Amino acid sequence: MDLALGRRARLLLAVALVVLAAQAARSAAEVITLSEDTFSDKIKEKDTVWFVRFCVPWCKHCKNLGTLWEDLGKVMEGADEIEIGQVDCAVSKPVCSKVDIHSYPTFKVFYEGEEVAKYKGPRNVESLKNFVLNEAEKAGEAKLQDN
Repeated sequence: MDLALGRRARLLLAVALVVLAAQAARSAAEVITLSEDTFSDKIKEKDTVWFVRFCVPWCKHCKNLGTLWEDLGKVMEGADEIEIGQVDCAVSKPVCSKVDIHSYPTFKVFYEGEEVAKYKGPRNVESLKNFVLNEAEKAGEAKLQDN
């Protein structure tokens, strides 16, 4: 009987670990990590606004953000043509140099390969969300005027 209970407990533990791993993967999917290999192609995506956080692991201001960027990613999940990204400047130094990152954290909006705005407002989800929605609206209006 004890042997059967041990097997059942191991099976339940294995199922719980699979469920937790799937939830972790899903929650991390709202923020896309960009690298030297992916950054340029991603920010050039047609009709897509990218709101990107540039940080380094050792920066206390980046650490103080806590889950802010992930929380923003969750709130923006499903927003048409808006992606939330992040770049680790310790790993992807050429990307950060190319887009003129000199302090951390830095938040920038890109549209069709061009930087269109730099965020300098309050660091809370609602302010970040309103900012990127406003920038997406501006980008859409500019595109309509160009056509």
